[in-house]
Amino acid sequence: MFTLALGLGAGVSLAALAQPMGGPMPFAALDGDGNGLISQQEFDAFHQTRRPGGGPGMPAFADFDQDGDGQLTPAELTAGQQARMRQRGGMGRDMPDFADFDRDGNGWLDEQEFYEGRGQRIAERSQQGYMMRNLASAPSFEEVDSNGDGRVDADEFAAAQAQHQRQNWGPSPD
Repeated sequence: MFTLALGLGAGVSLAALAQPMGGPMPFAALDGDGNGLISQQEFDAFHQTRRPGGGPGMPAFADFDQDGDGQLTPAELTAGQQARMRQRGGMGRDMPDFADFDRDGNGWLDEQEFYEGRGQRIAERSQQGYMMRNLASAPSFEEVDSNGDGRVDADEFAAAQAQHQRQNWGPSPD
C-alpha cells in the first residue's frame, strides 16, 4: 500500500484520499502503514485530509480506542463508527453487536452460531415491526469468515458489518 506522508511522520493511504467525503471509511483507508492497526497519528492524519483544520464534529481517537492501548482494531473502528451514527440518528444505528451473536461467549462464532444469531435477530426485529430490508444481500458465513478458518471473530464480524453497511446505505456521517 502506498502512503503519503503528512509532516508528522504519519502516512495516509492513497485509498483514503480517494474515498468520498462522508460515510464510514473502510479500515484500510485509515491504516496508512498497512500493519492491521490504526495509530492515533494515522487516525489524525486521515481526518486532517478530510477536514483540514479540524472543526466541530471531528471524531476523537479516544472515543474509538475502547481498550485504551493506543491502537485501533477493525472491531474498535466499526464500533466507534456505529456509535457516532447512533448519536447522529444515522443509518446503521441498529446493527447488532458481536456479543449478540456470540451466545456462548467464547470469542468466536462457528457457522451454526452465526446463522442462529442471524435468525434470532431477524425474528426479533420483525416482531418489533421493523422492515426487513437487504436480507438478500446479507453476507454468508463464508464471506464473513475472511481468513477461512471456520470461525468468525469480532474483527471479521465488524469488517463484514461495515462492508454491508457501505453497500446498502451508502455514505453516512463519520
